[in-house]
Amino acid sequence: MKVKRIFAPDMRQAMRRVRDEIGADAVIISNHRVAGGVEVVAAREEDYERAQAELKRSQQKIRPVAAPASVPAEDALAAELRRAKLRIAEARRRAEQPEAEVSQAVNRQIDTEEDEDLRFILQSLKTRQDEQARRDQVAESVEPENLWATVPAAEASENDASGALVQSMQQEIHQLRALMEQQLNRLSAVPEVPVASSVSPAAPLQQRLQGLGLGSGLIRQLTASLESELSESAAWKNVLSRLADSVPVIGEEYIARGGMIAFVGATGVGKTTTIGKLAARYVLQHGSSGLALVTTDCYRIAAHEQLKTFGRILDVPVRVVDENHNLDEVLMSLRGKRLVLIDTAGMNASDPEGIQQKQMLASVSVRLKKLLVLSCSSQRQLIEKAWSNYQELELNACVLTKLDESGSLGDALTLAVEKRLPIAYIADGQKIPDDLIVAQRQDLVSRAVVAAQSDSAESDPLSSGQFFRAG
Repeated sequence: MKVKRIFAPDMRQAMRRVRDEIGADAVIISNHRVAGGVEVVAAREEDYERAQAELKRSQQKIRPVAAPASVPAEDALAAELRRAKLRIAEARRRAEQPEAEVSQAVNRQIDTEEDEDLRFILQSLKTRQDEQARRDQVAESVEPENLWATVPAAEASENDASGALVQSMQQEIHQLRALMEQQLNRLSAVPEVPVASSVSPAAPLQQRLQGLGLGSGLIRQLTASLESELSESAAWKNVLSRLADSVPVIGEEYIARGGMIAFVGATGVGKTTTIGKLAARYVLQHGSSGLALVTTDCYRIAAHEQLKTFGRILDVPVRVVDENHNLDEVLMSLRGKRLVLIDTAGMNASDPEGIQQKQMLASVSVRLKKLLVLSCSSQRQLIEKAWSNYQELELNACVLTKLDESGSLGDALTLAVEKRLPIAYIADGQKIPDDLIVAQRQDLVSRAVVAAQSDSAESDPLSSGQFFRAG
């Protein structure tokens, strides 16, 4: 007989495991509370009935053989007296037998199974048999002349008792099954009460992640399947590691690959300043001969003057796209340059001029990379709107600017993770070319934590951004 002992935090999960591991015909033998949850002992109904039948057969083997019907009345009377005395003696012996000996006898019945709950079943059946033996003690007080009348009745009573015992056990099995089904139905309708020892640390972590400015969907993803036994600090470290792993980055100097790169984005996000920083960095590393700058912003008065100033300082050519020189012609004339940085007009992409500019960027005959410039000081709606306006250009990456002016990186990180838009650079100041660095996952998460929890920098090393620098 296969008896399973199942531990679970609550009865609902225990019942689910009983059904999964044993089946729908499982019989609940016992259930009680233990430290940390509940313990349920269950077995298959077929095995349970087989154990009962085996016990019954073993008990029938030790019963005295009934007197044949052809034996004379006197011999039958004497045989019945002997049977009654044997039953009385056996009942007294079992009553006086120490508990240790009873346990050994039960263990011999289940020498192939050592489960305590199986012994409980057999002991329960044995107790019923003892009750039957005690009822047989009445035979000792019956007068000899009246005993003959009780012989047929006693034999019929034994047969009836055996059938009643089987019927009683079957009823008990059905009752246990019905009880299990009722418990499952009741538990499915009642909200589950968590065990105090297994409370998930996700709730306080979600609140801390909200403080970083992350979106609700990303927070649920980061806190899913957290181990309940983790301390709050260990769980926080685990969540930050998940966040770092989920942030897409280029991870290397993007302009080192060369090519023609257009910077797009809303007005005032820092496109021109970012181009100036990258141009200065390239000139310091490779010289000015392989670099050229292009601007398409001919809509604002003197809009291209800042870029021309960078060109004069760095000694690199600057080309302007206007009604006389379209973008495709300008880029074709600069095919000999190793790197071409293109500044675009910051305007509403839904305006006629914005639509025209997007069509111009999409229709060029040369291979053009597009970087979306996002200001971390912008609200989430503006960041998402910028993505929505330019996503049809098949953006290659993004640049996060104005980290020094922002109180949160959560909105930008959420967009990068959810849209799978790699981050190429981050800018945290106006110094050229110093305040522009290649984006790294750990540094981004550390900056996000520092920006959101700067007040607790001294008291909580994890919340001060030292999580990655120290680890």
